[in-house]
Amino acid sequence: MRTARPLALVVVALLGGALLAGCSASSGDMASFSSDDAGSMSEVGEAGAVDAAADSSSGIAPADEGAATQADREIVTTGSVTVVADDPAAAAEEVAELAESAGGRVESRRQTEREGDAPASAELTVRVPSAQTTATVDALEQVGEVRDLSIEAVDVTGTARDLDARAEALATSVERLRALMGDAATTEDLLAAEQELTTRQAELESLQSQRAALTDQVSMSTLHVTVVQVAPVERLAPGGFLGGLQNGWNALLATLNGLVVVLGALLPWLVVAGVVLLVVRWVLRRVRRRAGDGGTPPAESGRPGPEGGPDTPGADREPLVGASARE
Repeated sequence: MRTARPLALVVVALLGGALLAGCSASSGDMASFSSDDAGSMSEVGEAGAVDAAADSSSGIAPADEGAATQADREIVTTGSVTVVADDPAAAAEEVAELAESAGGRVESRRQTEREGDAPASAELTVRVPSAQTTATVDALEQVGEVRDLSIEAVDVTGTARDLDARAEALATSVERLRALMGDAATTEDLLAAEQELTTRQAELESLQSQRAALTDQVSMSTLHVTVVQVAPVERLAPGGFLGGLQNGWNALLATLNGLVVVLGALLPWLVVAGVVLLVVRWVLRRVRRRAGDGGTPPAESGRPGPEGGPDTPGADREPLVGASARE
């Protein structure tokens, strides 16, 4: 019995140590798991914050890039507008002053005075800075009534970049040809390089001229302004006897004017028809004369008529006996 108790104590001690070891191991695992989870969660949070910052930055960056792209675009703006004013000449002068005050210029100007039923008018072509196009069009409302407004914007960024690239390539080629001319060993090589240099230099100047013209169109908008006179207000004719007399006189004049126009249109036809009738009448007379002359035979034309001539019927016959006795 004494020997069994120490063995039981040893077994209990071993079991208790095993249990303590297991508990410490599980606690260590839980601690490591919790630390790993905390680290991963913190990493996830930091990643989320970074992603949110990236998203926020990506949301702003395209706008900035789009604004930069919009600023780099090259736009050619042209427009046409009609302005109605009482005095087209004075209105045209105001339009020219508006263009010059905006930093632009007048390229062409034409004015016509009132002639008969045709009202006075004026036409101008002005160039204003592109940034002042809208302000200039709005200022035209101070000159007169704005009608028939049309503004067109054309993106020429691709054309401009193509011209720039071609001009840059030709400039590089020209520099290389100049270097080759300096290193030419023979006269033939020098002449060939000089001829090629002249050709490419001409192409380069042409491209530069086109680019300069395109730049001018981009920087300065073109506006075609037409100024017309206000249509006169129609006045009613007075009433009563005088009004009726005036209306009748106007109607008579209008009718006579219409008759004169119709007569003028028909006169050439009447002349031609008269000539044709005269010719037909003359031809008919000739035909009738020829028919009358050819109806009587020539042999009978010299014979005496029926009054006792030799050709009279019964002239050679002897009278009857009864007829003579009666006589």
